Amino acid sequence: MLSGDLHRQVFGDAVVEVDPQAVERGVKHLKAQQLWGHETTALPDVSFALPELLGSDLEEHFTNLGHRYARPYRQAAESLSAVKLPPLPREWNWAPGWTKYGNDGRTERVDCPDDEALVFDVEVCVKEGHFPTLATAASKDSWYSWCSAQLTKEQFKWKERVNIGDLIPLEARTGPESVPRVVVGHNVGFDRSFLREQYFIQGSQLRFLDTLSLHVCVSGLTGLQRALSMANKSEKAAKGPPPEMWQDLSSLNNLGDVYALYSGGKVLKKEARDTFLNGSLGDIAADFQGLMTYCANDVLATHEVLSKLLPLYFERFPHPISFAGMLEMSTAYLPVNQNWERYLSDAEAVYQDVQQELKQTLAGIANSACRLLHGNAYKRDPWLWDLDWSVQNMRCKKSAANKCAVKGHTVVETQTDKGDLERGLEEEVKDILKTSEALYKTQPFLSGYPAWYRDFCVKPPDDEDSDWEPGPSVISTQMRSVPKLLRLKWDGYPLHFDMKQGWGYLVPREQKDGTVVVPSLAEDSEAKGDEKPKFPLPEFLKACGYEDVKDDLGPKDTGLQWQQLGNIPEEGEAKLWRKVLGNRTRPPQVKENLDMDVDIDGCYFFRLPHKDGPHKRVGNPLAKDFLTKVTDGILQAGDNPQANRVLLLSKIISYWKNARDRIASQMVVWFTKSDLPEIIHDRDSSDYGVILPRLIPAGTVTRRAVEPTWLTASNAYKDRVGSELKSMVQAPKGYHIVGADVDSQELWIASILADAHFAEMHGCTAIGWMTLQGNKAVGTDMHSRTATSVGISRDQAKVINYARIYGAGQPFAQRLLMQFNHRLDAQEASTKAKKMYAQTKGVRVAVPEVVEGQQVFVRGKRKVWEGGSESHMFNKLEAIADSEEPRTPVLGCRISRALEPAAVDTNFFNSRINWVVQSSAVDYLHLMLITMRWLMDDYAIQGRFAVSIHDEVRFLVASEDRYRAALALQVTNLLTRAFFAWKLGMRDLPQSVAFFSSVEVDTVLRKEVDMDCVTPSNPHGLKKGYGIPAGEALDIYAVLEKTEGGRLGPPEKAS
Repeated sequence: MLSGDLHRQVFGDAVVEVDPQAVERGVKHLKAQQLWGHETTALPDVSFALPELLGSDLEEHFTNLGHRYARPYRQAAESLSAVKLPPLPREWNWAPGWTKYGNDGRTERVDCPDDEALVFDVEVCVKEGHFPTLATAASKDSWYSWCSAQLTKEQFKWKERVNIGDLIPLEARTGPESVPRVVVGHNVGFDRSFLREQYFIQGSQLRFLDTLSLHVCVSGLTGLQRALSMANKSEKAAKGPPPEMWQDLSSLNNLGDVYALYSGGKVLKKEARDTFLNGSLGDIAADFQGLMTYCANDVLATHEVLSKLLPLYFERFPHPISFAGMLEMSTAYLPVNQNWERYLSDAEAVYQDVQQELKQTLAGIANSACRLLHGNAYKRDPWLWDLDWSVQNMRCKKSAANKCAVKGHTVVETQTDKGDLERGLEEEVKDILKTSEALYKTQPFLSGYPAWYRDFCVKPPDDEDSDWEPGPSVISTQMRSVPKLLRLKWDGYPLHFDMKQGWGYLVPREQKDGTVVVPSLAEDSEAKGDEKPKFPLPEFLKACGYEDVKDDLGPKDTGLQWQQLGNIPEEGEAKLWRKVLGNRTRPPQVKENLDMDVDIDGCYFFRLPHKDGPHKRVGNPLAKDFLTKVTDGILQAGDNPQANRVLLLSKIISYWKNARDRIASQMVVWFTKSDLPEIIHDRDSSDYGVILPRLIPAGTVTRRAVEPTWLTASNAYKDRVGSELKSMVQAPKGYHIVGADVDSQELWIASILADAHFAEMHGCTAIGWMTLQGNKAVGTDMHSRTATSVGISRDQAKVINYARIYGAGQPFAQRLLMQFNHRLDAQEASTKAKKMYAQTKGVRVAVPEVVEGQQVFVRGKRKVWEGGSESHMFNKLEAIADSEEPRTPVLGCRISRALEPAAVDTNFFNSRINWVVQSSAVDYLHLMLITMRWLMDDYAIQGRFAVSIHDEVRFLVASEDRYRAALALQVTNLLTRAFFAWKLGMRDLPQSVAFFSSVEVDTVLRKEVDMDCVTPSNPHGLKKGYGIPAGEALDIYAVLEKTEGGRLGPPEKAS
């Protein structure tokens, strides 16, 4: 536990009272789970002076802290939302820069608006690149418009690089001189990326309030609800069933739907947006007045949404930390330099090289496969037998049909005269050329080649200057014939495509005695009149490993069963679809039996597993989701080395192929030397640029931030082109990136809920003990125990454990087990999943009620979990999720109106359980962000929030302050975890979770400080290729050593 010194500073004079009966219950429970008596690790005490709390206890401290960073913005936003905006100007000023419109009709040119609160919207001419074109803003008293100089001066050609001067100014003062102001917008992260001062490294007190995020917090939808809502919307014309209550309380996230929800159904006209999407600057100039009014109408709609949403938000999210944390999230900032452009160039060059090799390899495989046309050899190929092998013959003129045959010539061996020989050859060539007269000028494309091959080729164009290539020039791994040409196998069984079922694999259909019956020659001959291709079963059996094929085969184990991996499903999902769509439209059906009938004698057909669930069919087994199966050895090509090379090359380019457009389209704003602050200008001669991630601070129903590139960025892989993306975020000279990964964040949150619910002692439940004291080396941690119980790896167990905490049921775990061990059949997987859930979640038991002094069990009453290592955790999570107003236990954040029991009854229960854990994790992040903001402000640590990815949080900090920032992070984690314990009734904290196991002090953004990020596009790594050394990973003891024993303030200057 915390040392006495730290405990007094954090928890004050609170006395830790121990209830002997609670201790006895805890010991009994741990003994039952075989955890009692294991040796535990004691850590050396940590003691140093913490900053003084802003109140008498942690509750008061975080309330005061939240008000400090939320109050000025809340007051400004509420003041703006409470008034009616001024009327729109009658005419917009055609002039570059900002124009202010007074209520008296006067216009005034201004440098930028200076109001404390604005509703703001930017419009961009998409065809011209990352440059703002028009903008409007409204305050309580005035309207403003902004026009780009290129538009008004009719300079209709932008440069490629975006510089600071191309952007919209909105702040007259930045850095320490700035004052709190708030800008409101719908998806305001997009609008923020066009504001000049937001790219300055010193930051300001301007914050952004996103009405999209407010809507998601108050009325957001889960993924399933969104799909149901969209389906219902498309079915309304057919007069489907009335909407469910939750559908009346929410909407999709676009401004039009959100505006309709909160304005009583008003329609926001968005047709003019097409001009910005598809038109030129000239088109925009031609309709300047109309398009400026369109932009202003979006501002009016956003203001009306704000007026309705803001009171709802503060009612449902009462703690000021929630509001302040969401504002802080909107200040994300990613510095880059000239290495960014090098990265883009290198990744694209390697991608093109690999793509070219892949294309040539595929073309060679296709050319070789054409040879099977001779002698109908394709009919004996288990992969190629059902391709379209039809050919088109050359067209000859009937009157000269006999000329189509080339006359044969016999060379007389005694002919030795060279002149006679040449004359003979000349005559023969003439005869051949004359046959062209018998051919029509227009001939079928690629006569004599099979139809599937012709699909890979392009007819030569009339334009001789085109880039036309002969042969299979358009062949790619996305074409349906390619998996067959590669002779792909799934766990040793040939892949097959069926029009109804999609891609799957064929397994021999054994008889009860273990034999596979092969059709006789007589049966085969009878089928010759049938135009339908005949499946080559004998050759198929050889491909499956039946070397000695006979009419009656020996026994072979066909126990392979594979269940599609799906998302965590909601209970009664089909019922929900029927409620929304009625009986006219059939909901997605999940077929329980695994083998499908595809009318192939002697074979079972099994669908390939789809990531979105068993009701989805796989359209391409070479898609990125399946490339991991190449490494596992589950998905393999035939014996042809070139085919396996195709799989390897596909894997190498998979990341860049899917992410290149998003990455290459990142808006980077570059600084000139005169724009840089002295701290960078004096130390760095390289280019300096900044990316502002266009994130949505609360983009999901759990309030997680959403952004498509950076918040989903993976770590670097040696076999993935471009996967070193994160490491291209590089601090300028004079700065460092300081951050940490929150250790087992969601697992700890779930376990402390269990401990508080059971006996209000840390580690009194099995899951709590394993989280705090579990040792991977001796197999007492949660993931190792699960792995041992069902025979899977620890990494696989980790996936199952988190899925279970998020609300996944036993069937989902069964599918995961079958994915991890593809030789498990359904019965074996079901048995393992049942065993695992009995050991972890426990079993359901009825809660007795006291009736006339006696305990009785009432049918239909509440049941609880009992006997498992996680039973107490699930009982607490379910109690919160099933309460009348589900709220997070720490900051009291309320669940979306569209998920409250009053709106959904017992539906979407898994989503509500998931919400409790993940939304509490967002509370954790918000507490951390505001605590770090406080410490950096009060202790003169020059730094700012950079980004939060998954459970990582990173700050950009001046190099001389980097170790104090690391100490601030450790203090932040201590106070945040202590507040969680305080709110759950516990007045102490284990030291093992009080501090980060490691704070990373680095110059680049990467998962671990010693990752060299070697990839195909960065083969020399960061150290050799870019000259970037490894960073430092510091535990609390190392941080204290580097900060004079825990000194947060700047070092004292020698007198």
